Amino acid sequence: MIATPVCWFTVSAQTKLFMDRLYALGSSEGYSALEGKRIGIILAYGDLDPFVSGAVNTLRTFQDMFRYVGADIVSMAYGSASKAGEIKQNRDAMEKAYRLGRQLASHGQ
Repeated sequence: MIATPVCWFTVSAQTKLFMDRLYALGSSEGYSALEGKRIGIILAYGDLDPFVSGAVNTLRTFQDMFRYVGADIVSMAYGSASKAGEIKQNRDAMEKAYRLGRQLASHGQ
């Protein structure tokens, strides 16, 4: 599971640092350490519109990166929030995040 706020139309600096460090897991044979891993993505962004907020750019960044390393994005949950804790009031986003967690946890059971 990866979660990040959208900052300046993409992932947060801390998330980008994590992504950049994944490069070290690669070898001449590819990125077998991540191949086949199941990934869930959670985003919070400030504008109601995912295009205006940059959420679409952020989702595309994750899609491109995980496709490159051979990991599978199971699902994504995202919603608008401007202040810390505000996302908790967005029932739809919270329900999507809950379902995403259940999807990841129930795989193979």
